[in-house]
Amino acid sequence: MKTIIKGGNLVIPYEGVKRADIMIEDGIIAAIGNDLNEHNAKIIDATGKHIFPGAIDGHSHYGVYGSLAEDYYKTSRSSAIGGVTSVINFMRSSQSYKDQLPTEIGIGENESIIDFCFHLGIMTNKHLKEMKSYVNEFGSTSFKLYLGYRGQEQSRFGTDRLLDDELLLDIFAEMNSISKDLVLAIHCENVDMGKHYTKKYEDVTDKNELIFFEKYNPDIVETESVVRCATLALHYDAKITVVHMSAGTSMQALEKMKHFNPDIVNVETCPHYLLETVDNKKGLGAIVKPPLRYTEDNELLWEGIKKGIVKFVGTDHVSIFWKDKFKNGYDIDKTVLGFGGAEFMFPLMLSEGHFKHGLPLEKIAELTAANTAKTYGMYPQKGTIGIDSDADLVLVDLEKKLTIDAKTIPINSDYTIYEGRDVQGWPVMTIRRGEVIAKNGKVVEPKTKGRYIFRKAEPVGNAPLVEAAVN
Repeated sequence: MKTIIKGGNLVIPYEGVKRADIMIEDGIIAAIGNDLNEHNAKIIDATGKHIFPGAIDGHSHYGVYGSLAEDYYKTSRSSAIGGVTSVINFMRSSQSYKDQLPTEIGIGENESIIDFCFHLGIMTNKHLKEMKSYVNEFGSTSFKLYLGYRGQEQSRFGTDRLLDDELLLDIFAEMNSISKDLVLAIHCENVDMGKHYTKKYEDVTDKNELIFFEKYNPDIVETESVVRCATLALHYDAKITVVHMSAGTSMQALEKMKHFNPDIVNVETCPHYLLETVDNKKGLGAIVKPPLRYTEDNELLWEGIKKGIVKFVGTDHVSIFWKDKFKNGYDIDKTVLGFGGAEFMFPLMLSEGHFKHGLPLEKIAELTAANTAKTYGMYPQKGTIGIDSDADLVLVDLEKKLTIDAKTIPINSDYTIYEGRDVQGWPVMTIRRGEVIAKNGKVVEPKTKGRYIFRKAEPVGNAPLVEAAVN
């Protein structure tokens, strides 16, 4: 059966807002136009609503502190209520992903109601050797380098490589030998500088305040690494994403780079770096790497969005409960990293980006969907409203207002760092490949589950720009 969404205002990335109907057939957008009609079609009345592309959370961590299957089940559903129709999760391990991917894909397709794929952490020589097979066999076109965990390779991951610049160049070499469509997401942090700053506070007796975590890793710790990684990416013509950029100085440094190219150096930030600071009311409950910073950082990142330096948002979501966050005690040096947020990404960006910072609605669609899809090889299947694109859509009531707490959406946690924040503009219906999966703040169980997104990369015949050191 065909579905027609009638009377809505379409928010089309890079174009603007226009009044039109949408016809959906077999999960795909089949027609866009005025006064569409089809005998026996299901009609969805979108009068007075704005229709956005389904949001894409390009940065999430399911199953880190709990059951992977449970996270796919619960977090995909809460994300759907918040307007998310696709997620890219990070997979990191010392084992071959050829062995792990089929299992994780199976879990996702059994439990998730939103579509999904993965960024693969490159952490071993075996991973380097297998990168081409990850691309060809699994459609995995994005990878991850965890510079923020250098020095913890054996204890944390059991790997045979240092997470350092040598590995960075080896990954660039492999990428350039396979396809120019590949992208490396990088956690930019100079851990040696972080050690220097952390030692400065060793003798402070009462440092269980969020501000001290920022003092452990001040803006220069990130900015130095961002500039270095961006310089190398531009030199070797290898696409990267600077993930979860938190510091205003990082934005300023990229802006001043003589040959900065946003098509090579993609920049992601997160809602918590745009909105929250070291004064967050949850205290150590808001500990995350990189840390929350200051109001001036918030504003410089918004400026980076307006200038096109910051291209899209992700959430760095991790499901965790308060008791697990502090399982080692309420101690700044022992607190577990991370918190949730996938459910609130889209409404927060709509409320803060459009209503408070004056971004046009199509810019919100670009930040939450289109630019992520383009960067990670899913566009125009995902991330836009166009003929033959997946019918991933969010119907939004721009007048609807809610105050966030842990019960606003049934999240896989018992707290949120956004508690008490007033938000205007909420999803009232989320559609994934033509099926309604959430409506008026509640999940609607679809007939079909989430689907693994196989991404394609155009192969190249050119020799790598640097030689890979894979034995």
